[in-house]
Amino acid sequence: MLDANIRKILMEVRDQAASEGIQATLALHHEKSHLMRVGNSSISLNTSEDLTRLDIEVTDGRKQASQTFLGMIEGTETIRNVLDKAVEKAKAAAPKTYDPIPDEVEESVQEETQYDEALANLDPGVKADAYREIFSKLGANYNYSGSWSSGSVEVYMITTANKNEVYHRGTDQLFTVVLKHPGKKWELINTQTGWRASDFSVEKTVKELGRLIPVYEENNGYKVESGEYTVIFGSDAVSEIINFSVFTGFMGRGWEEKQNWTSQNKPGDEVLGKNITLSDDPFNSQTFMFGFDMCGRKRKHFPLIENGVLMNLMYDSSTAARYGREPTGHDTRSMGIVMNTGDGFECPLEAVRDMGRVLYIPALHYMNLPSRSKGIFTGSSRFNALLIEDGKMVSPIFSTRITDSFQNVLGNVSVISSVPESVNGSNTYGRRMPVAVSVPSYIVAEGVKITDSADSF
Repeated sequence: MLDANIRKILMEVRDQAASEGIQATLALHHEKSHLMRVGNSSISLNTSEDLTRLDIEVTDGRKQASQTFLGMIEGTETIRNVLDKAVEKAKAAAPKTYDPIPDEVEESVQEETQYDEALANLDPGVKADAYREIFSKLGANYNYSGSWSSGSVEVYMITTANKNEVYHRGTDQLFTVVLKHPGKKWELINTQTGWRASDFSVEKTVKELGRLIPVYEENNGYKVESGEYTVIFGSDAVSEIINFSVFTGFMGRGWEEKQNWTSQNKPGDEVLGKNITLSDDPFNSQTFMFGFDMCGRKRKHFPLIENGVLMNLMYDSSTAARYGREPTGHDTRSMGIVMNTGDGFECPLEAVRDMGRVLYIPALHYMNLPSRSKGIFTGSSRFNALLIEDGKMVSPIFSTRITDSFQNVLGNVSVISSVPESVNGSNTYGRRMPVAVSVPSYIVAEGVKITDSADSF
């Protein structure tokens, strides 16, 4: 729970500002974070942070400015000084070309459904022991690296528009281990995520990597020739494709400025395959559920694509004000993008047993956009990629590059897994603000363009 004294201090400053006619937003962010890194099969970093930040934004007509305070909140005077600095900066700011939409907490919200005390205070020794056990069970003859981020975050926000307040507290973790052959240089990866300490399991990592090691050890790498292939995309690859397609196709600003690959379309147009349904769903438990945005709007289930048809575009407050639209609750860094599952087998090998030669690419790396307006993306396989024949793992494949369009890949999906999977996309280099997408554990897409393949892993 938010410290009662801090809440009292912030509300006092809010009330002072409101009585003086100051239009302000006070947003508190408190995180407890721990990060462990592994390199050369040993712990290379073991660090913790406990940080409190307060952002105060002031709007003065068409002028806006903000001031950030980092440190312990101990009294009203300190926070009043932060507010006064924001007010002075707003007076000196250049005016915007539009009237900003005032922040307003629509209704009070308190959410803690994804908070786990055990994960918030996870002992670093538990992490170190887990890594050691994994190394021992998979074999000391390999080189291991990885990282494990875990912690908690609190967000509290109030505005001078009314007395409502919103509060969120949650925990999250992202575990990664990479196994590398010291001579052949191939790499295998395993990740785990979740909001509870119990979501992690050593046995799961050992089982999944143990299943792949013999395929890599006993077979030479396969060089894929350029052409069109049937590809099984694993959940990590699906999440990358979906995220890139969403942020370059369904954000209001890019659409208004004719930069999106959907800019020639409008809601009601069919833009993807009929079996593709996407939404932003803050109630999906496979995401890190965040029920309000940082302008105070309550977030709701928000359809983006239904059976291939474009339903809505996402407008943050600034873009909505600039273009005369209604904001949609997307002033947030913690969206809950969801791709609906299908009726495919739980095991991807079962799904392609009658399809002959198929490429399995579980993740895409170094993703980029050769043409945002045409929706063309590119990315390479790296970890765990396999050649599949008649539903059987044949050999690993060398680093293979895909260059294709969202509309081709997501317009020619023949199988969608029936199993949802959470993929953590959190940034460990900035403020802790966990984000995850829920996607099928795999999809099978036909006619995917392979444009290049290396001679090695």
